[in-house]
Amino acid sequence: MRSRNFGPLFIVLSAMLWSLCGIFTKAVQWDPVSVCTVRGIVALPVIAAVCRPFPLRLNRTRVLSAVCYFTQGLLFIMANRYTTAANATVLQYTSPIYILILTALITRKLPRRKDIVTCLILFAGIAMAFCGNLSGGGMLGNVLALASGLFYAGVFYCSGQPDADAVTSLLLGNALYLLLLPWVLLSPAVRGAPLRDLGVVLLFGLIVGAVAWLCFARGVRTTPPLQANFIAMLEPVLAPMWTFLFLGEKMTVLSLVGCAVVIVTLMVSQAMDARNAMATSWSPSIQQRISDGIMNTSVTNRMELTILPISLIFMSALTPQKYPAAA
Repeated sequence: MRSRNFGPLFIVLSAMLWSLCGIFTKAVQWDPVSVCTVRGIVALPVIAAVCRPFPLRLNRTRVLSAVCYFTQGLLFIMANRYTTAANATVLQYTSPIYILILTALITRKLPRRKDIVTCLILFAGIAMAFCGNLSGGGMLGNVLALASGLFYAGVFYCSGQPDADAVTSLLLGNALYLLLLPWVLLSPAVRGAPLRDLGVVLLFGLIVGAVAWLCFARGVRTTPPLQANFIAMLEPVLAPMWTFLFLGEKMTVLSLVGCAVVIVTLMVSQAMDARNAMATSWSPSIQQRISDGIMNTSVTNRMELTILPISLIFMSALTPQKYPAAA
């Protein structure tokens, strides 16, 4: 009897947790680079503790995925500095387009019509959700955001390869943030911030840096790269909903329509994929991956037992009263 594929569910959980970034970053006075750096440093021992014993066998795919993970985070933060947050978010989520192009170049096959249509509708929905905040300025920031989308696509594409191991790539990618530790220690924004901000950033690192990416690592094992990237597009439409609910930021009718377009499109796409059994036919069986030495079942079980309860408890416990200072 074939077991159910819970990969898409874990990607949904990771997108929900990623979408909380705005609440955490608005709650502190730290500069974005310092926030991102501490997030990675905090996530490193958590991921290592949950996933041990973990395979640290490096290859080109795993190293490239780690570099894409690290670079994407920095580029997105820099993009937010030189352009609007709306521009940076929308342009970053050109990533599925890059995956379509990269897959077509490597396989020498045209993408499915369904994938092209889904990609365009999702991108249009995200653009609608942020339409009121888009601007034509900040060319440097816009270019950085497009580059961030390219490396973001690289994370998903590399994670879907047979010789990939998302845990190894996450460990290496987060270890690279240690190179930026002097920036944090010398940052005037960090040194002048209240001690409370440190606690918020540490929680940010635990929830968004560790748990969310552990969900991602579990999900991409049985979810095709393009499908995973489509599901991750829940992040930018959920983010304004959180800020509306917890920080009182207003949403326009067009934003609500855009969010609805993305959610409905994802539901339809997932239903079609489930009907055609695309995810099952794409992914090798768990037994085959074990025999190839790629997947460790004890690690997988520990990840599921750890990240699912933490994710669900955190999401259910999150209330506006927990963030009075961020309002």
